[in-house]
Amino acid sequence: MRKLLIAAAALACGSQAVAQEGGSLDALLQQDVRLATIAERLMGANHELCRQQMPLTGLIMHSRDQYPKGGQDSAFVNGAIAVSALVPGSPAAAVLEPRDGLAVIGAVPTSGLKAEGKSPVRDAAFEALADQPPQGPMQLKIVRQGQEQAVSLGARPGCRVLVEIRVADGLNGQSDGRVIQVNYGLATVATNDELAVVFAHELAHVVLEHRRRLKAAGVDKGFFGEFGRNQQLNRQVEVEADRMAVHLLANAGYDPSIAPKFWRSSLGQRTSGGLTRSRVYPSPEARAELIEREIADYLGGGTGPSYPGHLLVRRDQPFEN
Repeated sequence: MRKLLIAAAALACGSQAVAQEGGSLDALLQQDVRLATIAERLMGANHELCRQQMPLTGLIMHSRDQYPKGGQDSAFVNGAIAVSALVPGSPAAAVLEPRDGLAVIGAVPTSGLKAEGKSPVRDAAFEALADQPPQGPMQLKIVRQGQEQAVSLGARPGCRVLVEIRVADGLNGQSDGRVIQVNYGLATVATNDELAVVFAHELAHVVLEHRRRLKAAGVDKGFFGEFGRNQQLNRQVEVEADRMAVHLLANAGYDPSIAPKFWRSSLGQRTSGGLTRSRVYPSPEARAELIEREIADYLGGGTGPSYPGHLLVRRDQPFEN
């Protein structure tokens, strides 16, 4: 893991990377594709619950500035923003190939995109992609073997969020309302169902617009998030996310009972922090019991479709002190 952390810090958290090696990058891309496949299933099935949407195509891209100078140059022979991988069976997989350069997204030339702060140009390219009509089709100009060509991708609407594997060995995921990251260390030990539970929880934060709501309430997410009113409201959003997650899972065709099963598992208990668990989170058993009550009260049949209006209404209500 140490070798991968040093060698594959691109694609991770939007920052520039240090040197990479082919084997480590391949392992990282495998997890990126796996996460994207699960994510697109959940984001597509629940797009009507999201107030911000984007087209889902199965395209995973990266930019040259995510790598050190001279690193992975062969991946960018067709342009500084390129296809890194594709979700199997997706519209993009039927048209695009890894290493295709992305010259124009919609009507936006990628040559004019700029990096903001510590984020790579890839993030600006994602925003251009996410701004396209959610229903598609998406128009692109790509460069393949040095030749530019126009292509059209089918698309379906999904929740607007950038999804990526974060190169870290901790057992956690995180969301800031715009990006969902799952640590490489967690992805490599989780089953597909367990990864879906983790992602559904983070997607629930996006659906319920928790970052916006916490900011409006002046809630601290750092060290002081563990105390007083900050701790109470941070815990409230975690409970809301656990409850919402089972509806997202059911809508995507998962058995929602995989959620309480996960929190009772050894991996779920370790993911929740064990003896060093943050005060923001309930215990794994408390989370499992809460989720089981949500399923019993609102998903009697254990399947979707589900419209969790009792939770969605909270998006426009101020937090109670």
